[in-house]
Amino acid sequence: MYKKTIDLGLKLHFFNPFHAEETEQLLTFYVGEDFAMSPTADNKLNIFNGIPIRCTVFPRNPTLLPWDSLPASFREVHYVQQSVRASNGSGGLDGILLGNLAVALNFTADTMDASDGQEYGYRLKNDTFVGSLGDLLQYRTDVSFNVRFMKYYDTHGIEFLHPIYSDQLCILSPKSLEIPQWLAIFLCFHPYVWTSFVVVGFAGGYCWYLLKRWTLRKVSRYRQHLLKGDRAQYTVLSIEMWLVLLGASSTYLPVRMIERTLLVAFLIANVIISGTFQGTLTTAFSTKSYYKDLNTLAALDKSELPIATSSRSLLDIFGNDSLSPLYQSLKGKLQILNESARHRAAFQRDVCCIERHSDVHLIINTEYIRPNGQPMLHVVDECPRVYSLAYIVRKGWPFAPLFNAAIYRFVESGLCMKWYEDTETALILQKRIRQLREQEEEPALRKLTMIDMQTSFYIMGLGMLLSFSVFIVETFVGRGLKCSQL
Repeated sequence: MYKKTIDLGLKLHFFNPFHAEETEQLLTFYVGEDFAMSPTADNKLNIFNGIPIRCTVFPRNPTLLPWDSLPASFREVHYVQQSVRASNGSGGLDGILLGNLAVALNFTADTMDASDGQEYGYRLKNDTFVGSLGDLLQYRTDVSFNVRFMKYYDTHGIEFLHPIYSDQLCILSPKSLEIPQWLAIFLCFHPYVWTSFVVVGFAGGYCWYLLKRWTLRKVSRYRQHLLKGDRAQYTVLSIEMWLVLLGASSTYLPVRMIERTLLVAFLIANVIISGTFQGTLTTAFSTKSYYKDLNTLAALDKSELPIATSSRSLLDIFGNDSLSPLYQSLKGKLQILNESARHRAAFQRDVCCIERHSDVHLIINTEYIRPNGQPMLHVVDECPRVYSLAYIVRKGWPFAPLFNAAIYRFVESGLCMKWYEDTETALILQKRIRQLREQEEEPALRKLTMIDMQTSFYIMGLGMLLSFSVFIVETFVGRGLKCSQL
């Protein structure tokens, strides 16, 4: 379709067969080191004269969306209308970029879906290709305009256009469940804190008991009179120390200075402990807490959850010949699903799924969010792969340099990321507004109910049951002793 020759590395003669005037079909450009960025390169862009370029596109949220699925307010933006019209009704980053390329290069976007509905496509066991990849290799289309990862797709018959952006490939796990209210007050402290609190109470009671024993020795040595509480047992003193730590009044107030000094120290500790304890309990009652999420690949491996995907091209996310035992274990958990892995991970909670990191925020906030605003999916912090993303054409496609030059300018000017962020913001705002209209307004202050206080009643009931059991045992044991004495 075109011909180029280089004269001494300074001139490039470009043959444009689409120009109506034959004298204008041969164009000369003076180039430096880079043809795409030469000062005269902008003159060669508008050359296609409206010829159709076959482009394979298929809906994918959020990078390619049909016109009807775009928010109404976003469809009123002028550049969106112009781009979607030129891209034959496709929005999102891919659709807007296709429309702007069609305008800049003056070609007609002849869009079509993947002929067999397999979207990105892959190679079958009989060495045939399906999806948009197969359409491209079998000359049914010229460009696949759904951005994809730049990697090997089991064929050397394709090449990538200029990269659009880089992205991480991450794992989405089911969001951890809410901790029940009765259990939240026990989990608001670390087990080490609970253990320390119990140990301090018993240790304080034991110290008090040792001081009393030492005091009794002094009393017996100097033949002093015994005072109230001098004969108190260790269990009684431990309970008294617990009362002091919990802010209750003690019935055994010491009269000797050494015991008072110990009690003063624990009274000061009570101010800190009780304040922290009550504040944490208030937080546990007034806010919802959740179990710990999966934030590392090691935690994901220990969870034993399978990692599902509907795309066969993502099966190399953990590498093909990785020597890491962790990656080998995670690779063994990969499986192909014929349904949406995201939907199953969010609602059935029995698998994890794979998703691009840049799309996660939008997908969760528009598709998988509860009415109370809590997400249904969680992003594992560690992402195993980083890829550049681009469009694909057949190997040696003659128009690839022109497309690369135009895409390069869109990318370097920041327009691609602007189009992506504009689409993302519009979709999230549409979802938020819809939720606010459907959701009833909650009061700013929430009253405590019997459900919030159920744990205290459970503890009281358990204590009464234990005390009643001890009472029954002591009653029968006492009767048995009386009968044996008779």
